Amino acid sequence: MELTLDEHKLIADFRRLGPAGKKELLDTVACLLKKDVAELPEESASPADRCALKKKADRPEAAEEPIFTE
Repeated sequence: MELTLDEHKLIADFRRLGPAGKKELLDTVACLLKKDVAELPEESASPADRCALKKKADRPEAAEEPIFTE
């Protein structure tokens, strides 16, 4: 996994924190994440590692009315 320079800095800063600082930071992030997930509609609360399926084209043979051809 390749990280950007900013991501490397964040990891280095996190590693320098003491146990109390790490716990406080992780608790804050967990609280913010719960708040964000609670505000999202049910449909969009999907994990980030999923991709949206392409919308299928309408199929006339699946319509309720039968198709009449000559």
